[in-house]
Amino acid sequence: MSESHNRRARFGALRGLLYMRIQELVTPISLLRAAGIAVACFLLFLLVGLDRQEAAQRYQGLVAGIFALKFLPIFCLTKGGETLRSELKDGTIEYLWVRPASKVELYFGFMLSSYLGILALIGPALLGISVAGLTMGVVGLDGLLALWVTILAVVASFTAISGAIGSLSSKFVVLGIFYYSFVELGLGAIPNGVQRLALSFHTKSLLSGMVRDGGNLSLEPFAWILATGALGLVVGAAVFSQSRYVVGSEKEA
Repeated sequence: MSESHNRRARFGALRGLLYMRIQELVTPISLLRAAGIAVACFLLFLLVGLDRQEAAQRYQGLVAGIFALKFLPIFCLTKGGETLRSELKDGTIEYLWVRPASKVELYFGFMLSSYLGILALIGPALLGISVAGLTMGVVGLDGLLALWVTILAVVASFTAISGAIGSLSSKFVVLGIFYYSFVELGLGAIPNGVQRLALSFHTKSLLSGMVRDGGNLSLEPFAWILATGALGLVVGAAVFSQSRYVVGSEKEA
């Protein structure tokens, strides 16, 4: 009976954590912001269709070259650790600390909360981009499927990496940008297999030819992306579970 009660209590703590995040994301202001992002992205990407001859090429460049390879990594790496660090800085983690949930379970809850928060912004943008592509007739449903599946996987992995960085230091934004510069831009440009360490390399492979061939849904790039994200989760959870924190301050040790 006691073990069953503890399981329910642990689930209740994590459910409460996610419930609070969902409540934040469905407020009128949040929904209005999401709608504004979707409309803005739709209109912005619709502008590439003004030149019908180059619409497909420009759409591919904006989606794969700028949105997926430049904006997403930086955005996720600087936002993914925000939930964890906010809980530590504000002291609200003390309430969760006395719940039956372990530190590892809490960490996974923080990461899922961060993922939902990022998707609340990326999802509407992706919707506007997709509708614009269909309206212009430059991309088909197969291409959009590759786009959505790729972006969901990439966002999850970059969020996990940011969370791992956030578990190490409160300077996760600076370190996230450093990671992007060193790994995504640096190692990603080195040939002979080293570039496989960069998620951007696999993202580019998956979205290559999206408007022409429908993208690339081969298993290997996804395996690299998800394995990198899983490693980030394991490292972040290990560091978080072994670290000591105090209310209203940053990590002590």
